[in-house]
Amino acid sequence: MTESPPETKEALVIDLNFVPVWARKPPEHRTFGGGESRTPDDDRGGDARRRERPQYQDRRGGGAGGGGGRRQNIRDKPRGDSGQAPFVREVVAPVDERLASLEMSFLPERRGLAPLANRLAKSGRAYSLFEVATLFLSKPDYYLIKIEAPVGLENFSFFQCSDCKTVFLDRDSAVSHAFAKHFEKFCVKVEQETEPPKGNFVCVAKCGLSGLLLGPLNYHGYNDKVAEIHRTRYADMPLEAYRKRIETIHDAALIEQWKEEMRKQVTYRFGAGDAAVVFTRFSEAEVYFREHCLKDAIKEARSVVMPGTVAQAMEPGPLRRVIEDAWERESRFPLRLSVILRLAFRHLGLHTFKAAGGHTFVTSVVPNAMDPAHAVEGIREVLDIISGKPGCTRAELLAQLVSVAPPTGEAGVEPTPETAAKKESELKRQLQWLVEKGHVIEFSDGRMAIPATAIARVQMARTPARAPTRSRRG
Repeated sequence: MTESPPETKEALVIDLNFVPVWARKPPEHRTFGGGESRTPDDDRGGDARRRERPQYQDRRGGGAGGGGGRRQNIRDKPRGDSGQAPFVREVVAPVDERLASLEMSFLPERRGLAPLANRLAKSGRAYSLFEVATLFLSKPDYYLIKIEAPVGLENFSFFQCSDCKTVFLDRDSAVSHAFAKHFEKFCVKVEQETEPPKGNFVCVAKCGLSGLLLGPLNYHGYNDKVAEIHRTRYADMPLEAYRKRIETIHDAALIEQWKEEMRKQVTYRFGAGDAAVVFTRFSEAEVYFREHCLKDAIKEARSVVMPGTVAQAMEPGPLRRVIEDAWERESRFPLRLSVILRLAFRHLGLHTFKAAGGHTFVTSVVPNAMDPAHAVEGIREVLDIISGKPGCTRAELLAQLVSVAPPTGEAGVEPTPETAAKKESELKRQLQWLVEKGHVIEFSDGRMAIPATAIARVQMARTPARAPTRSRRG
């Protein structure tokens, strides 16, 4: 299996929540990351998700993750706050057409496989492999996403954050993310008491987003402070755009407040002990981070694996749209994930079989057909009813068997409640034995069938290979 992030929490336990109505719910009612379902009104004037993320291309125009075609650089955008307002045309940047050729697959989160296999084994029922795959895709915690650049795609790389596994299409975005989210993992800020700045200050700059005081414009550390706040808090915003959000205030009280705050001088420390490297200015610390830390913070590769939770939390952009499109396709028909799960479950001691209708099921019990003619009377009676009424439930089977139970006394005398209860208890015991031995298949929705007519092929669990034993010399 593919490696997953460090196990900082308990192993995942997936609930066996197989409800037939849920399993057959149309794909449009399930959204990437478990979000709210879409309604027909969402498609008036264009897909609501595309309206919320205007940087995505229209799928019908061959946008990222689509099936090719001409790229559109003009799209609809609602005017004002009302979703029913007239649309205006907005010019957007073209999407990299190479994204359409990316190979994407969904893998089960390995911490969830063993607990799920254990629960499947204890239940003794047969579960649709497609339903199990759909269950994995229903929660971001349960799957990983593997993205690969095909062999024919040249000069293309992904840039992945080593810490949180977020993936980017360009190095600059990955570097900005590393500064904003993980700078303090490499650098420790140490505060020391010092004298307040001295000089003639007539105004002070204030960050219009955070409210932090940045310092007077004529203070020598002003530009460093602006760069630090921008890098560590608003890296997604262009620096010039951030500068426009800075306010200049002529207020003696705020200037004195800034002086008091500056009593705590910050130094930037990389490493520990005698090998530590210390800087007093953020610009120097930034240069050191770029030269010595980025090689560990950002990894460049043509194939990456990202947790579903990370993908679901990604900022809107072309790569997220490609992932969303792939997730929607896989949710409709989870063939590739089903194949991976089938192999994984067989390694974990479960068996799979293909039903006569073509669907694949996973179970802990090997289907084993029994000839009713060679069975004792009670067992033969159960097998005959299921053969004649495939798909019946336990309750339906027991109700039919108990209702036809022969009287124990004189002819025409109905059995007593005690006799009926005893008969039902015996039938339950016989039915449970049949299920445990594989002579009757009980599916996840409670319906039952006989292996002789219900399955086409069985694949047994794989026995783990044992290491060769060394002979001992006498």
